[in-house]
Amino acid sequence: MPITIDTLAAQRTMEAAGIEPAHAEAIVTAFAHTGDEVATKDDIRRLEVEIAGVRTELSAAIKTEISALNNRVIGVVLATAALLYAALRIF
Repeated sequence: MPITIDTLAAQRTMEAAGIEPAHAEAIVTAFAHTGDEVATKDDIRRLEVEIAGVRTELSAAIKTEISALNNRVIGVVLATAALLYAALRIF
């Protein structure tokens, strides 16, 4: 969403604050040409909501993977213990 500014008013405000007219004009011109490259508060809020959703999804996925990994490790440990037990019974 493009941001519109009153460039003349902005330039006059800067000049009234003591900024040289040429500098004030350059600053206002630079800001006026940013167009869609400037994020608004609404843009940032939308991103925060989106990031929170992704964070929740990732957290759930990580917990699921950790649980699956724990189950595999427990399985390997039990299998190893069974093999050791069987080996000890043979000897």
